[in-house]
Amino acid sequence: MAIIRANNNTLSSVTALPTAISTGSLVKLATASASSDAIIVFDNTVFTSNYKSYVVRINDFVLSSNVDFRWADSPDNGSTFSFTSKSGYFYWGIGGSGYNHSYGSTTNYHEFNGWNHDATSTVKSNFLELHLPYFTQAQTNKLYWATYMHQNNNGSLYKVNYGFESSLTTAQNYIKFMGASGNITKGSFTVYGILE
Repeated sequence: MAIIRANNNTLSSVTALPTAISTGSLVKLATASASSDAIIVFDNTVFTSNYKSYVVRINDFVLSSNVDFRWADSPDNGSTFSFTSKSGYFYWGIGGSGYNHSYGSTTNYHEFNGWNHDATSTVKSNFLELHLPYFTQAQTNKLYWATYMHQNNNGSLYKVNYGFESSLTTAQNYIKFMGASGNITKGSFTVYGILE
């Protein structure tokens, strides 16, 4: 059993858990819960110059249609979405044989392509962690990556690793998540800032 101790090494003086102060620590910034929403949005009140890089964790989410999950980012708080996205992914089946890779491109949105959700039940949940390095900084082509645990509409569970390259070079301050059609039936979305 681990014991958290204050600097004077006594438990009696601990009045609160220590705050995250070390490099690489995640600082929870905002949460949103989906309940038959067309989109989930985080704007420039969350993505600020306080942090360069961010992580978005999406837990227990289900779409209302048998479609792929999408997201888009914007440099002007959602006023415009104008970019080309290149993506590549590698996947393997859980509890069964099979692994493969693929790639593709889209316009004005990023897509976890090839992984249709099962809209017949809220039991088949999905879990995703999206990394946004230097999201609020200008750079030559924005690069993002994600890890995705997915219950596909074919009844199988997959682990998928994604990489994205956006044609944008600007600092970003807005992100939205949505299905290719329909709504997000349920899900918990949390944004964290990364201490550099």
